[in-house]
Amino acid sequence: MPIPRKAVVVAAAVGTLTLAGASAAEADSSRCTVDSGCAGRATFASYGEVFTVFDQSADGHSAVALYWLPDGSGPHLIWNSNGNGTSVTANLEFPEGAWVTYRICLGEFGPKQVLTETCGAAITDYA
Repeated sequence: MPIPRKAVVVAAAVGTLTLAGASAAEADSSRCTVDSGCAGRATFASYGEVFTVFDQSADGHSAVALYWLPDGSGPHLIWNSNGNGTSVTANLEFPEGAWVTYRICLGEFGPKQVLTETCGAAITDYA
């Protein structure tokens, strides 16, 4: 049974509105450390300004996210020192549309030493 032309036009319009409604505030992102196995991973969910830091390797290192804010502050650190297979969540609060730049690294939690040679590429996302 053929689909009525009116239904196709309405479906196309709804799809267009849905795409047009997507904004930078809905952008989510993820980054890994530079190693080929992604030993550390950080995700940023724009809605709620939530970082999650994953430790994905039994390598003896912690995963640590470093982030900077528009007010010039940073790097702020979010440590996951709980070991392989764990995650730590940080629910932040900053203005809608504000940017955040972050990267994920490995580190030594005890002395709070970031191993900068393990840091993945920085990315900027928006609240």
